[in-house]
Amino acid sequence: MINVDTTKLLADLTKTVLEDPQPDQFLAHITNKTLASLDARGAILGVIEREGFLDLQGAYGYAQTMVEPFMRIPLWTPMPITDAARTGDISIYKSPAEMVNAYPHLSEFGKAEAGVTVSAPIKYRNTVIGAIGFTSITAPQDGFEISETTQGVLALCGLYIRNLLSNKNRSEKDYSSSMKSLSPRQKQIINLFKEDLTTDQMAERLKYSSSTIKQDIIKIYSVFGVNSRSAVVELAQKAGLS
Repeated sequence: MINVDTTKLLADLTKTVLEDPQPDQFLAHITNKTLASLDARGAILGVIEREGFLDLQGAYGYAQTMVEPFMRIPLWTPMPITDAARTGDISIYKSPAEMVNAYPHLSEFGKAEAGVTVSAPIKYRNTVIGAIGFTSITAPQDGFEISETTQGVLALCGLYIRNLLSNKNRSEKDYSSSMKSLSPRQKQIINLFKEDLTTDQMAERLKYSSSTIKQDIIKIYSVFGVNSRSAVVELAQKAGLS
């Protein structure tokens, strides 16, 4: 188990997840805050975006030369993190020699300073969607794999990955077709979002009732799949709205 105040640890991690940090920033928090009691030295995060592959989304505490060869790993490649994603089990190797004995082809990692290698599957709604691995000086206590603290941390990791993939899909989506479904007035409203006007002020500017403008805003949110004006403006600009 992780020897910390569980409530504070999970509260701090929840706050970080809700801030939608970049993967490297998220892993920095995991290493320096969540796993501080284990004297963690680094962490990596893998996501299953394509069937049969684990794509590394970020790393913290490792040399780039160690990470670059493993940016996309077939799930059947023997490695602690891929095995965790494939089997759904947590693995703990208490020394570099023990890890290299299980994975001889990873002999270059046997020279690492950290003594413990831990890999764990990350699930969302009971489906494995990725895995996290970390190295530390101190080994977790017995029962680490089944402790409520560990399960809580992994659940928050699952939420983070879900948000990460959702944001990525949204940023890659082509919204040009969405723009075509909007009326000229609704496009005017999007432009007025930039001026930070109230609904009543927009209604007055466009010479329509406030209720009409409200219905238009609801339609705009529905078309773009977001619930904030700033998000609409960002996506509309990507779609070519001047």
